[in-house]
Amino acid sequence: MSRRLLLSILVPALLGTMVGVGAATLRPPNRAAQAEAEASAAPVADQPSSPFELGFSRQPSGLKETELARAKPKPKPKPEKTQESAPAYDVAEVQKRLTALKYYVGPIDGQAGYGMASAVMAFQKVQGIPADGAVGPATLTALEDPVMPSLKGGAASRMEVDLTKQVLYFVEGGSLARIMPVSSGSGSTYTTASGGTARSLTPVGSYAVQRKIPGIREAPLGSLYDPMYFYQGWAIHGSNSVPAYPASHGCIRVTRADALWLYPRVPVGFPVMIYGGTHTFSAGSSAPGTTDPAGDTDGTEPKPEEPKSKPEPEPEPEPEPEPEPEPEPEPTKAPKPQPSPKPSAVPDPTSSDPP
Repeated sequence: MSRRLLLSILVPALLGTMVGVGAATLRPPNRAAQAEAEASAAPVADQPSSPFELGFSRQPSGLKETELARAKPKPKPKPEKTQESAPAYDVAEVQKRLTALKYYVGPIDGQAGYGMASAVMAFQKVQGIPADGAVGPATLTALEDPVMPSLKGGAASRMEVDLTKQVLYFVEGGSLARIMPVSSGSGSTYTTASGGTARSLTPVGSYAVQRKIPGIREAPLGSLYDPMYFYQGWAIHGSNSVPAYPASHGCIRVTRADALWLYPRVPVGFPVMIYGGTHTFSAGSSAPGTTDPAGDTDGTEPKPEEPKSKPEPEPEPEPEPEPEPEPEPEPTKAPKPQPSPKPSAVPDPTSSDPP
């Protein structure tokens, strides 16, 4: 083939190639196609199907195992458990001391529970130190040389409620058996079931338990646990809230545990003596709140619990004998008619015989 013929073939082909390349350079790039091409060219890493597979079950190309381990999210560190600081006193010894002083009736187990806190609060009230139920330096000092309570006296078995100190003394057989904290009437106003307004007052004086209701009594002013009524609707009853100050509508609150302890020991007729305090009234007075019972205002009277010793029934009087009926008068018989007498014969004057 001649040289001229060869140039005639190569020159047009070379010019066509150069024109095509220039046109491609001037044309706007196809970004979608470019991205697809790049994606197909890049190495594809296997996506883990679960967090556990990340860095362990598969090793994608292009990543080292150390990088996978770095990419794994680290679990949040669990907070360290803080150990509760032990009391700075011997709990069991305090329980023994409170038991001997008639404040505590729970187990001597060295555990400072709710029952012990309630006993500590009653002790603090009698000692005249701030009543918070916690054993601090002042309480420990008072336990070494405690002030003994001063009772009013009365029946051999009775309950005394000191509203000034906000405690209840339970006396059994002439001996002090328990001291427990109480919360009485707060003195605030409340709306009665009848729509009126009354004050939260607690009656003072000498009373006796009139009726008892075991378990829970739902009253318009709240729930009463094992209530023991001593005057109208006022009762000594268990409550979930027994603060160190007067807070009730007028009833005398004790803890639910103390109410369970009292209930079987307090029969109907058991004497109750209430004294002291500020938000009080005397039975029969005209003080606000004395006409509507503060603890039980729904107007229903539950069946009272019968006293343990039932009085012997009085013999019924024998019926008087009925008076005998008077005999009816017999009918009077009509007298029989008497026959008229026959006329006597007239003597014959001529006869010789006498008349």
